[in-house]
Amino acid sequence: MKSEPELAELIATVEGVEVTMAEKGFGTRVHIRAEDRTGLRQADLEAVLDRLAEPQRRPFT
Repeated sequence: MKSEPELAELIATVEGVEVTMAEKGFGTRVHIRAEDRTGLRQADLEAVLDRLAEPQRRPFT
């Protein structure tokens, strides 16, 4: 999982999108919100969250 500044930098090119992160137990809760003018749909935002949830590295493979 990326840090909040890293994640914010990734989406900085899309105006009207806001990302917040908060620790939750042993994980991180991520909220992504987009204004209507961005043209992004809820399914687009859910796809981003799904991608963030996928493990990028497997340390013991």
